[in-house]
Amino acid sequence: MGTVSPAAELLSLHECKVRASLLLKELGSTDSARATRAAARLRALPVFAGLPLGEVLARRESVQRKHVLAVIAREQGYATWSELKHALEARDAPRVDFERLLERVGPHFLNHWFATYEDAVASLRVSGGHLFPFREQFFICQSAVLTALGLDPSDVDWRLAGPNWLEPLDAQAHARLEQRLLKLCGDDAAESLSPPHPRKSAMSSTDSSRARRSDLKREYKEKPPPMGVYAVRNRANGKVLVGSSLNVTGMLNRIRFELTSGMPRIPALLEDWRRDGADSFSFEVLDVLEPPKEPGVDLKAELQVLENLWLERLKPYGDAGYNESPK
Repeated sequence: MGTVSPAAELLSLHECKVRASLLLKELGSTDSARATRAAARLRALPVFAGLPLGEVLARRESVQRKHVLAVIAREQGYATWSELKHALEARDAPRVDFERLLERVGPHFLNHWFATYEDAVASLRVSGGHLFPFREQFFICQSAVLTALGLDPSDVDWRLAGPNWLEPLDAQAHARLEQRLLKLCGDDAAESLSPPHPRKSAMSSTDSSRARRSDLKREYKEKPPPMGVYAVRNRANGKVLVGSSLNVTGMLNRIRFELTSGMPRIPALLEDWRRDGADSFSFEVLDVLEPPKEPGVDLKAELQVLENLWLERLKPYGDAGYNESPK
């Protein structure tokens, strides 16, 4: 295959598996147009490459999941599914603990948070700063945060590596900065990884600790986070915040972190948090949206319907809650 897609352009492991499942379903569809399109994609594989579409369709009962996974791998720029899987696991393996680093600087800086990588990159291009990952989200901070951590923002390595931690311009500069950040996270974290070295690709690491974290990341990706409706409840005054998310537990973690760090995204909630204390608040999953079996479902629309039901039930407005009153 020769050409490997840049890591930033690759889908997640879960998304690749979903696409493989959809391809297999389309191949068996009674809609001839859909089945023919699927058969055409299968000809990316050597075993089907020389066959006419009609012959591929005639053999579709013999097509297995390993075949459609291989097709997705080829479409992502890899010769085999194993190569793509390895690359994604290496790319997604956590390294620097940015959560621990943010705890070191405390709630003194207002960082900008993003649920998607695309939104974070778009903001970085417009407003500048430094883009870092945080669990399943992303944040952009200014140089003052680096200074607060005891780092030198004028260090030439920051210029060489560039402002986007996930897409460094210089691998060696990035590796040197990574070691400094790991040192800040703690000596144990720094010692658990191999010493600085130029990284030729996302698949170059063989460190056992990193491999273990890659396994954990892979398990998370293969089992997508629950979607649903959540509540942040103030037991001291009975007020509640209701919302929904495609990653409901991740959103609750984000809100807890924002409150702990003093981020005023919901000023009234933060004010009560400071007055009543963290122990007065509970973080709850009210309802979970089961993943649909059929493709093409608008998950955000389904979540909105579920959220509206809970908004109607709890009416978290005014003195009863932190949600904005509906118009």
